[in-house]
Amino acid sequence: MYLKNSLLVVAMFACAIATVSAAPATNGALAVPANRIAGLWGAQAAVGPCGSGVTPIAINTTLLFHAGGTVSENPKFPPAGVANAFGVPGINQRGIGLGTWSYDPATDEYALHLQFDWYVGGIYHGYQTVDREIMLSADGQQAFGPVRSVRYAFDGSTIIEVCGAAVSQRL
Repeated sequence: MYLKNSLLVVAMFACAIATVSAAPATNGALAVPANRIAGLWGAQAAVGPCGSGVTPIAINTTLLFHAGGTVSENPKFPPAGVANAFGVPGINQRGIGLGTWSYDPATDEYALHLQFDWYVGGIYHGYQTVDREIMLSADGQQAFGPVRSVRYAFDGSTIIEVCGAAVSQRL
């Protein structure tokens, strides 16, 4: 009798697990507060020289926050490049951005660190970093906060440092 009841309990447990694991997932991300940011976002920033209070440079990009802490960025920047970007003579082209994000449960804020490469005349010229502090709206559809970005030459010297604010909308 004991063996029969034990087998019945094991069979019921196996059925319960099969039922739970067969439930469809909606996005694959664990339902933890940090992963609220996971997904595709359209971002707009206004930046200018740090400390100036002037933000004449408009930046538009698409960000994909991956569950777990990585991010990919697709810039809305002409693939053929632009002349004299940030005062660097020649045709400046930039690559895609790759980075990481983190979540601070104490403040309910996110931090983003992104990096991408610059090429001038088709030759590697350096890289740029972007750092954002991000707060999400209550409904999780908007993100906003300050941004700071630094472009470095291949030798590590600073070309320009810009600051401002960014706003993102979930796509």
